[in-house]
Amino acid sequence: MKNKTASKKAATPPAKRARTSSVRGKQSGPVQDIQVRIAARAHELYEQRGCLDGYHLHDWLEAEREILGHPVEMDKSSERV
Repeated sequence: MKNKTASKKAATPPAKRARTSSVRGKQSGPVQDIQVRIAARAHELYEQRGCLDGYHLHDWLEAEREILGHPVEMDKSSERV
C-alpha cells in the first residue's frame, strides 16, 4: 500500500504543484495594493527630504495617513532633532 501512496504523489504533474504553491505565495488584492501605494508614497517623502535616512517610520506613517485618510495629530516624540 505504501507504494500506491508514493505513486499517487509522483503522479501529480510538477507544473500543477508549482502553480498551486505560487498562487499561495502571492497574495494580491486590495490589501497588497494599499501596501504598495503606501510604500511608493513613503519613498516619495524620503526623496523629498533629500534621501535623508532615519525617518522611515515617520515616512511610512505619513504615507499611511495620506492614503487611508486617517487624520491623526502628529506625535513630535518620534521626530529627530
